[in-house]
Amino acid sequence: MPREEVVFESKGNMLAGTLFTPEGPGPHPAMAFLVGSGGVSQRLGDAWGFYMWVTLAEHCVAKGIAVLLFDKPGLGGSTGNWETQTFDNRADDALAAVHFLQARQDVDLSKIGLIGHSQGGWIAQLAASKSKEVSFIITLAGPFISVYEQILMDRENHLLAAGASSMKKLVDMTATRALFLTARVAAKLGYKHPIMNILDYDPRPILPEVTCPVLALFGERDVLCSPGPSLDVIKSHMSKGDVTTKVFPQTNHLFWKCKTGSTKEYEQLEKKFVHEFLESISSWIESAVILEGGVLDETTVV
Repeated sequence: MPREEVVFESKGNMLAGTLFTPEGPGPHPAMAFLVGSGGVSQRLGDAWGFYMWVTLAEHCVAKGIAVLLFDKPGLGGSTGNWETQTFDNRADDALAAVHFLQARQDVDLSKIGLIGHSQGGWIAQLAASKSKEVSFIITLAGPFISVYEQILMDRENHLLAAGASSMKKLVDMTATRALFLTARVAAKLGYKHPIMNILDYDPRPILPEVTCPVLALFGERDVLCSPGPSLDVIKSHMSKGDVTTKVFPQTNHLFWKCKTGSTKEYEQLEKKFVHEFLESISSWIESAVILEGGVLDETTVV
């Protein structure tokens, strides 16, 4: 399977990546992968975090779809500093990846998309709202609610999964809200915490501008991104769009079979995508992007 180490420019930074391409001259449909939050290189990262997305790339390449994995600024071989980035900055990087793929003779210019996990889902939405050059987007456990709502959801769901008492939940959630209020006040006084670069981001205003085909996949027991609130936003803000959704039963934020969905049980689980997860992605690309029509199956359309 051909793989090539590449570098491309985005707003003065040089972003390092690995491009996985199918056999043959093409042109092939292609997508750039957008990693979630945090500071681990998705190409040079540790253990399962790295191999998960390589597994996805290899599956898609076997189906004739090129995949670009690239590091955030300051990680792996990329220059810059991801910790100071806003979502707009990350969307610029995503579009730079699209432009890089457009320059490839083995890539189909009319079929270049973005696939993002977790926070990367927000970035895929935003980039697609900014540019019609994005032919499709796929979000994997990607929220369609605000960052503030998602963080509170994450904290509350983890408390529920841990069996916390009502008093513990009340105290903990009150303290979390107080911390964010303190961060907002501090920012106005000139002491800006990095979380303020993204805390007030809400995708709702830009979602109607996402006119390309969208596939949104969720894990039923995902405590970081419970499907319900995001599905409600999709229905209310993307009702006129070409959107397909699917919820995988008994799965967590990484689409692994789980018991509670809590991140604390990750090391106890089989680190393997559930059956049909990868096929759901490639079959949707074939029907909605390559053949330009059709859906994953009738029950998954919003």
